[in-house]
Amino acid sequence: MRRFAACLALAALLASCSAVRITYDNAEPLVRFAAHDYFDLDDAQNEQFRNRLAQFHRWHRRVELPAYAELLDAAARRVEDGVDRGDVRWAAEAMRARYRVLVARAAEEAAPILVTLTEPQLAELERRLEKANVKYAEEYVTGGTRSTHRARLKRMLKRFEDWTGDLTDAQEARIERFVTEQAPFSALRLEDRRRAQRAAVSLLRGRRDARSLAAGLTDLFAHAEAHRSAEYAAALARWEDGLADLVVDIDRTLSEEQRARVAQRMRRYAEDFRALSSAQALAGELPGFRLPQAT
Repeated sequence: MRRFAACLALAALLASCSAVRITYDNAEPLVRFAAHDYFDLDDAQNEQFRNRLAQFHRWHRRVELPAYAELLDAAARRVEDGVDRGDVRWAAEAMRARYRVLVARAAEEAAPILVTLTEPQLAELERRLEKANVKYAEEYVTGGTRSTHRARLKRMLKRFEDWTGDLTDAQEARIERFVTEQAPFSALRLEDRRRAQRAAVSLLRGRRDARSLAAGLTDLFAHAEAHRSAEYAAALARWEDGLADLVVDIDRTLSEEQRARVAQRMRRYAEDFRALSSAQALAGELPGFRLPQAT
């Protein structure tokens, strides 16, 4: 379900306005393709998945994209004024709020399909999840010290460069310091990821009623903080504090060109999201949903 949601949010990671629109308009086949990485669905399940995914996509386009656009416009204004820890906290809370809404809706749509999974299908899901975990571990946890450091650093640098463009040597050095300091966190993240997966599969096995399963999955993923170990919760808090310090430090070193690029990119995404949502609005508003208020 998290991959399901992540694929629909893929547009926010792309590099141009046209790419955002093309990718979002083609999100449904992308999500179906991603789902096959984990689920070996039969023909009837595939057809139900296709129909429910289309319904989810229409809802997301009509209801969530305008909220994303408002958040991006607000974030652009904050970037132009200079970012502090309060701004980082605001962004994190806003993203968590939207993620909870996304998870709840995804669980509601997915549960009627998930309750039909057979034991062989669940066993295959467990196998594929662990295969992905092993790949993650090899790249970010158990590989050689240098290779895992390079992988973590490359991923973090790309996250910043996607918004700022080329980084200075000093900015790259500051990001590398964060990656080095937070190196032990990857192993704890993998451990928590496996815990959540075991809990999810347990729900799939134990709850054969769609409404009950949807409620359980929503609680597990939308309120993940209630299920984490004390050790991981403490480590995550340290990681988030360190990331907030990193964002503020990088913000202080942004050139005028970098700052303008970040704000401009945010506004372009906001424009794209509004355009995508308006295209859906032409077909009429979906019943039972209202546009969320700006955060």
